[in-house]
Parts: sequence; structure tokens; C-alpha cells
Amino acid sequence: MRRRSSRWWSLGLSLGLSLGLAALLAGCASSGTGSTSGTPTATTGPGPTPTATLAPGQPTPTPVPAPPHAFSWFEYDSHQIPQIWASVNGASPHQITHVAPDGAACDDQVAWSPPVFSPDLKHIVASLGSFNCGDGDMQGPVSFIDASNGVVSTLPTGYQVADIGRRTMGWVNSSKLWFITFSGVYTYQLGTQGVPHQVTTVNGANDAVLRGSTLFVQVNTGNPALNWSIITIDINSGSQFGGAISQGQTGQCQCSPGDMHGPGWDVSADGSHIVYSKVTPGSGTGSNNVGSTKIIYAHSDGSGAMQIAHALTANQTILLQISWDGQWVAFTEATPSPTTLTASVNNPGNQGDPSIHSYHPDSFDYPVWKWDNSQFWADAVAADSTYGQGNPAIYNYHRGGSSSVGVAHGYNPWYTIGA
Repeated sequence: MRRRSSRWWSLGLSLGLSLGLAALLAGCASSGTGSTSGTPTATTGPGPTPTATLAPGQPTPTPVPAPPHAFSWFEYDSHQIPQIWASVNGASPHQITHVAPDGAACDDQVAWSPPVFSPDLKHIVASLGSFNCGDGDMQGPVSFIDASNGVVSTLPTGYQVADIGRRTMGWVNSSKLWFITFSGVYTYQLGTQGVPHQVTTVNGANDAVLRGSTLFVQVNTGNPALNWSIITIDINSGSQFGGAISQGQTGQCQCSPGDMHGPGWDVSADGSHIVYSKVTPGSGTGSNNVGSTKIIYAHSDGSGAMQIAHALTANQTILLQISWDGQWVAFTEATPSPTTLTASVNNPGNQGDPSIHSYHPDSFDYPVWKWDNSQFWADAVAADSTYGQGNPAIYNYHRGGSSSVGVAHGYNPWYTIGA
């Protein structure tokens, strides 16, 4: 059985890339709970500052100021309890939660899901969970955290997210959160002291993102092979919009259910476009097993689809995220090495195309972009790995360039641009 075991052994991608690796910078963050190297790389690392484009001879443009933003993650304290940390608006990182050991016979404090700040940056929604002494996905209850004092409020028993390693929760607005479970889509209004409202029933919900009032949900059907698709739901009425985007099928997995996840996908911040991997089933029996992968860029309703990142030919599922400006895609878990890449949505990304770039070291979990689209962060060790296995850190990857340690000992990063 797989319990807090690293996923690296279960990944066996075939990535058809003949690209040069970016050099890994020698300088690393200092070790100590919550420590980073100097000013948090998470919010002030190198990279171009966006400026307005002016005609020749015009005055030098004023740099675009940073929007409200928060970079968050978790790391283990001296008692091996995961705690949420954050850097808000470029300030020094600080510990948000101070969760005490609960002494449960079955360890239920293994990891936090990616900590998502509310638009006003006053609360965080996340789930602290575990494998529940079983052999499946890490599950946990939905909690919202006061970012000013770290007080954790947990929703009533019975509302557990399907997999805390995926995008299973977020914010409708600064006072209402959403989440998905095995049984459907829910919202919860802060301050009501009531039970969550079930928006609609969705079978096989696996991963979701909200853009405006439209919730995009990845679902799977079938057994033992899984068919994957993306549907859209109105978060207010629960109505499902017509049609679905097919992501193909993964092969039968003779492995721990906790080792697998669906094909990667993401929706642009403005909700206008979607990037997704479309897969065919493979002949092997490893986790996330596929025979081929194509990366598709399309309008968010699936129309106008075209293939990008042609050089990426993975044979296991990957993860990806679109930059805030909608122009770039970061990929993780694309083994064999290099597993970390970026590609442009405006180029086919063939072999030798300079718009596709690979990085070192390999990375896991979701890549998350900085507000100015110049860099992103990802885990060097998967968040569901054994305590202390390898050298856990959140690496900072400079788009088209090199990488360095952003947060020593960090896991499951998330980046929020506030309202």
C-alpha cells in the first residue's frame, strides 16, 4: 500500500524533447521553518516588470504596480504537523496556522491542500487531511482560516473533498467559498453557522476551477479504464451548460488509487480559453497510464481547438497551469526528465522552437504563476510524499531561464491575485 510514499517511482513518462536544461542556481534558501533566501523569492524574485508599450521617442513608461497578491504553501513544524505559511503583498513570509497535534491513532494530519486566499486576502480555504489509514487519495474536511490570526474553522462532518492534492475548493467572492466532493458541488457563506449549500450533483468530480460564475469541473467515468472530460456549471443556479470537452481515456491502473490523477488542464484567468491534455490509453499498468498526449488550446467552450507544445509527447498524465496573462503554460510531472516545462499558447511548440523551454529540477503538483507572468513555482517533492524524503522545497522557475529554491521545506504552493 502507498502511504506517504513519493510518486516519483510511479511516473514513467516518455517526453520527446531534445532541449537544453536550464542551469540550477547554486544558492539555496536557508533551512529553518518558514525560511526563504532573503526577501521572499515568491513575490519579489527576478524577472521583468511589465510596462506599457509606447512608440519610439515616447517617455519611458511607468512600471505597472503589483496587484494585491498572496503566495502561500505549507511546511512541517517541529512536531511534524503541516502548517500554512504565506507572503502577502511581498512582505516577509509568516506562519498562518498553529495547528496542534491531535494524537489520532490514524494520522489525520498529513498535508494541507493548496491554500487559496479569498479575493480580499483575509481568509484562506484549504483542507488538512490524510490517507485515513487506507490506500486511496488523501481526503480531508473543508476549512476556512482567518489569515490575520490563524484561527481554523472546519465545516461540519460529512463534507470531505475528494482529493486534497487537486483543485477542489476556492472562492465565489470574499465571503463565500465553493468546494467539490464525491457527491457534487457546494458553496458555503462565511458567518452563517449553517451547513453548506449543495449547488448540484456531479458524479466523478475530480478537479475544478471557477471563472466568473462558471465552474469548470473535470469528471471521470468508467471502470477499470477511465474516460475524462470537462463540464461547465453555473455556480449560482447549478445548471450545467451544454456539451463537454473530452480529454480522452487513461488505461487500467494496477496501482494504489492515490497514485493517479486525471489529465492536466486549466482555464485562463479571464475565462476565455482552456488548455488541456488529451490522452489515449496506454498498454502499461502504472499509475496515470496513457499511450499518448496532445496539448490542446481552445476557446473555453472547446471551439477553435489547436495543438500546441507538439514537442511534448508524454505517456503518463501531467499537470499544467496558464499564466495570468493567458500567454504561457507551465507543465509539471512530465517525466522522464525534464519534467518541468513552459510553452506558448501562440506557437506550435515543435522541436527546437525557442518558445518551449525545459527546466531543472524536476517538479510535482501544480505550477503556480507570479502576477507578472515572469516566473512560476512548483514542488521539488510531491506533497503526498514521506516526511523528509528527498529534499523538499518549492522551486522558483524563471520563464525561459534558470531556477532556484524559493521556499526551503515548502509544499503545495498557491498564488492568489486579490480583488
